[in-house]
Amino acid sequence: MVDVDQQQTLSDDPVSAFTTLEELTATQTFPSRRAALEAERSRPRKRERIVVKPTRAERARPARAEAARPAGAERSAAAAPRPVSAPRKQRAARPAAVATPPARASRQRRHRWGIHTVVMLSLAAFFGTAALPAYATTGEGSTGGAARTALAVQTLTGGGVTQVVARDGLNIQESPQALDSTTNSSVSPAVQALAVQLMGAVASGRLVGSTPNHIPEIANLAEGKAVPSCGVDYRVLQAISVALDNFNQVGISDINRRCTGQIEGAGTSSAHYADGGGHAVDFYLLNGSPLTGGDAKSMQLIRILDPLVPDGSGLGQVECRSSMNLTNFKPFDDTCNHLHIDFLKSDGATLRYG
Repeated sequence: MVDVDQQQTLSDDPVSAFTTLEELTATQTFPSRRAALEAERSRPRKRERIVVKPTRAERARPARAEAARPAGAERSAAAAPRPVSAPRKQRAARPAAVATPPARASRQRRHRWGIHTVVMLSLAAFFGTAALPAYATTGEGSTGGAARTALAVQTLTGGGVTQVVARDGLNIQESPQALDSTTNSSVSPAVQALAVQLMGAVASGRLVGSTPNHIPEIANLAEGKAVPSCGVDYRVLQAISVALDNFNQVGISDINRRCTGQIEGAGTSSAHYADGGGHAVDFYLLNGSPLTGGDAKSMQLIRILDPLVPDGSGLGQVECRSSMNLTNFKPFDDTCNHLHIDFLKSDGATLRYG
C-alpha cells in the first residue's frame, strides 16, 4: 500500500535502458492492428522497478523497526539484568523514648484501673436493675373473671409500732395510724393503691354510688389527696374490694358523713361520723338486687367477711335476719334497707385476706 501523502517516481532501469536489442531495433510494422496486438502479446515483457520516495518517512520508521525486531532480541532484553538503582537514604533513627518516671507510671496505672472499675460497676448495676421485675401481679380477683391489679407500696414506719399488712401476696409494712386514721394530712401508699383499684371498678361500672354520692371520697385517695373530713378507713376499702371479688356489681350508699354533711341515725356517734368519719360502709346493692341486711345476698356477704374482719367489727341489721353463728362480727340493730359494716371498735388494722 502506498501512502496517499507520498509521491511515486517511476524510472527505467539505468543499466538496461536503451542498451538492449529491443531498444535499439527500429520499430516493426504490422499489416494489421490485429497482428500488432498479437505480436505485442507474444513479446517478452520488460521488468520495471518502481521506486517510492515517501515524504513522511520519519513517522513510520520507529513502528517498522519495532515490528521488524526479532523475538529473540525481546527475550534477551528481558533476561538482561536491570541497572541497580542507587540505594535510598536510610531514615534517621528515631530518638529513644524518654523513660516515664516510676511514680508517674504507677499513677497512670491506678487511674486506668479506677476508670475500668467504675465502668464495670455501672454496667453491673444497669443489667442487675433491668433483670428485676417491674411490677407485681396477682391472680384472678372477682367471680366475674376480672383481673385485679396489685401496686407496689412503699414501706412506712411511724408511731413506734409497725404492723405487717398482707395484701395480694405482698407483705407491706405500714403504721396502723396511717391505715386506720381518716384525719391524716397525707395519704398512705397502701390506701392510695387500693383506692386506685376501686376506681378501676367504678370506671367499668362494677362499683356504683347513691345519693349523696360517696364515690368521690375514694377518688380523692386514688389521686393522693388527703381532703379534710373526707378520709376513708383502709378496712372499709378492703371490705368493698372483697365484695367486688365475689359479686359482679356492688352499690354503696354511705361512707364518711362528714364529707357530705349528713347526720343520721346514730348521729355524731356513728362510725360514719365519729373520729374523723369514714370508718363504716353501707352496702345497698349486690348484682342489681337491693339489700335488706337479711336477704340471701346480704347473708352471703356476711359469711364471706366474718372470717376476714378483725374481732369486734360492727354488723348492723341484726333484727332483719335470722340468727347467725358469727366469729368476729358484733351485730346490732339498724334499719332494714341496707347492710351496715363498721370498724370503729375493731382490734386489727386490716382484714385477713390476700
